[in-house]
Amino acid sequence: MEYHTPGVYIREVDSGAKPIASVATSVPGFIGIFKYEPNIDAVAISASDGTRAIRGKVVPQLVDTRGTIPAKSTEQAVTALTHAFRLKRGAVRDVKALLELNGHKPSIGKGGAGKTKITVGKASVEVSDEMLDAQGKVITEDDAAVEDLLNQVHEQFSLDKPQPKTAKELLEVYGFEFKSVEGTAMMSEYSVPPFPVTNKSEFFRWLQSYFAQFLVETRSIEDLVGRSIDDPDDAADAVFEALTSDENLKDEFRQWLSQPSIFNFVAGVNGFYDNGGGKSYVYIMGVKDLDCSIRENQADKLGLYAFDDTDDMAIHVAPGLSLNQQREMLEHCETRKDRFAILDGPIVSTGDMDIPASDKGYGAIYVPWLKITKPSWFVGNQDHIKVPSALRRKLIKTERNELFVPPSGHVAGVFARVDTERGVHKAPANEIVQGITGLSQNINRIEQGQYNDRGINVIRIFKDRGIRVWGARTLATKSDPSWKYVNVRRLFIMVEQSIMQGMQWAVFEPNDKFLWSKLTRDVRAYLMRVWRSGALFGKTPEEAFYVKCDEETNPRYLIDAGQVNVQVGICPVKPAEFVIFSIGQWDGGGLIEE
Repeated sequence: MEYHTPGVYIREVDSGAKPIASVATSVPGFIGIFKYEPNIDAVAISASDGTRAIRGKVVPQLVDTRGTIPAKSTEQAVTALTHAFRLKRGAVRDVKALLELNGHKPSIGKGGAGKTKITVGKASVEVSDEMLDAQGKVITEDDAAVEDLLNQVHEQFSLDKPQPKTAKELLEVYGFEFKSVEGTAMMSEYSVPPFPVTNKSEFFRWLQSYFAQFLVETRSIEDLVGRSIDDPDDAADAVFEALTSDENLKDEFRQWLSQPSIFNFVAGVNGFYDNGGGKSYVYIMGVKDLDCSIRENQADKLGLYAFDDTDDMAIHVAPGLSLNQQREMLEHCETRKDRFAILDGPIVSTGDMDIPASDKGYGAIYVPWLKITKPSWFVGNQDHIKVPSALRRKLIKTERNELFVPPSGHVAGVFARVDTERGVHKAPANEIVQGITGLSQNINRIEQGQYNDRGINVIRIFKDRGIRVWGARTLATKSDPSWKYVNVRRLFIMVEQSIMQGMQWAVFEPNDKFLWSKLTRDVRAYLMRVWRSGALFGKTPEEAFYVKCDEETNPRYLIDAGQVNVQVGICPVKPAEFVIFSIGQWDGGGLIEE
């Protein structure tokens, strides 16, 4: 900066290390599935609102694969597109185009002071020029103001019966850029994006809202509430209210919650909060086959890929899903490297049970199942639970008011509680499982040996110390023992993701010694805090970690390739899994060991 005029000037300077904040470690994403029986083919319509791609599905009788709307089905097609893309009056972005779709031939011109004049034939209406430009395009982002504007125009010119010939014409009125229409084999799933909740009450309200939306999109609104409602949000609100007052809908909701796959999901999320959980993401997908793949397809953000945009999620949980579906979840976590999978074993097992394979320990499995008190909304029974005859004697029967649930949701809550009270470096074991009345199977100390050697974590009943998680191993116990402990893998996930996010400022910086020095400084400062928290082993920082970024780690050919390499080594603390005391006789002089 050059100075020409005498005076006092202020100049900002780099104050030193740019702090690296640790990422969240205990936010889970829960995935559940339920039986969904669609009986119609569909076409998928792609559009963009300028920031993200959006897909809506409608039946081909209303919009064909060219995007054309048959004249005889115009009204139903408009309603279907309105539901699929959640089109609201306040979201209109082209008033002139909307008028034209309603059969008017408008002209836009200058009105009185600060006014824009809309003329159709001999009639006209004036609106604020802060709302509408000379081409009839909306120039405000205030949806309420746009709705008032359209109400004003509607009083003069009808806007309720648009007659688009294509999906493109209607979507562009609402500011969507039409992309394409493609046929799909079947409209085989129902899905909405994951939703964040922070407590059990909020979660139950979300379940009601989800079910209301599902009914609106798959059933006639008149059959549900006895009247026609054009706005999809108003329709969902009406059904949501009916779920608390209409006995038939309340019973249908209870039946939906009580089907095994949804019940396991709901019980898992509630168990998370019973054990100290905070924020979680919840996601349910309707599928034709409950044994289907949950990997689905990344472009449509379905199944496991629905969580792609939940950046603070650190744990994946799928209560009660099949072994193959759990394998997919574990593989997904190992591919992403930023999430840890908590899996459920069978309701009754032996130490030689089948388990998913893992190379790097991005998941852990827990047995047996848990008993909980039957919720007030549960209807039906658990006759679907089948136990092999050879293992039936091991099953501890439930009392009349008890039900079996998978353990993964409760264990995720234990993870969250330990992370909050002690830190991610503390193994989530020797911790009481809360909110349960018992277990489906009692695995004793001798039996646990075979489970533990294979990396299967056991929840055990202790007569005087309650029901506790009594294992902290990952599924890499056999394949790579360096990753056999849950807390070690999760500590590395936290450190790696924290450094990656905290170092984004360095991208495109000049790759020289000054950058190397700054990177070393910032990473060392972060690891110093991690060491002081007790997460790293060593009396001194030099024993606990090292950071190296210099000419040796960054030879010329890497610099020419646009890379800068920082070597980081950390020494994690590991759990005292086997506490051994050497005890012998003492004669007052020397120690005699045996």
